[in-house]
Amino acid sequence: MRPIPGSDDQRSAFSYLQLSGFKRMATRDWVYHALLEAIVRGQLKPGAWLSETDLATQLEVSRTPLREALQRLQSDLLVERGLNGKLYVRGLSSKEARDLYAVRASLEELTVEEAAANMTNAKLATLGESLERMRLAADHVWEDVAEGGRDFHDVLIEIAANEITSWVLGQLKPHIDRYRFLSTRVSQERRLQAIREHEEIHEALRKGDVGSAKLAMRRHIENGRETVLIALETSREQEYYGGESK
Repeated sequence: MRPIPGSDDQRSAFSYLQLSGFKRMATRDWVYHALLEAIVRGQLKPGAWLSETDLATQLEVSRTPLREALQRLQSDLLVERGLNGKLYVRGLSSKEARDLYAVRASLEELTVEEAAANMTNAKLATLGESLERMRLAADHVWEDVAEGGRDFHDVLIEIAANEITSWVLGQLKPHIDRYRFLSTRVSQERRLQAIREHEEIHEALRKGDVGSAKLAMRRHIENGRETVLIALETSREQEYYGGESK
């Protein structure tokens, strides 16, 4: 891998992109998905300048597929153009977090209700696999806790089989995931709390208690929101996640 200019954080992010495994896709698609995942995981930080030269060098691609990927990310509202004409990773904000979690809470409660109506032992076991992934990662890999949580919610959406809800949550997913990864990155306490919340949802579904499952889901979403808001409202996090002067 060729060395590139930039901070240690940038080099770490670019290394993640290089190893992400998306190269099996068409070039424009794997570049898009690799950049998307790096933004979602915080490898490319909010407010970071996206240098076409550095990215093209590290990913070993021409400017054309890279620019196509960046245009898609702009359409997704994950990348924005500053007043100086440069592209930056879009910042996070308390306002966006509140709005996003409000919409998510309603849709996820509906998903739980509809998934409960379609639940089988096999589907419950699949949910349990995602939960076990979170448990195994609790003490050492915070990203895997978030990954397990993401899988858990994706399985619920699949079980619910509501195409409209699935489409809407799919459109919101990159933004939801940005805050999900931030939430689990904040502290070990939150990671353990998130696991317990998923356990409560799973147990309520196992018992066929739809009301308790919906309540547990609502509590899980609200606790995640509060964790994110606390992080964003501290002076250091506000500076970091709000982006830089453009």
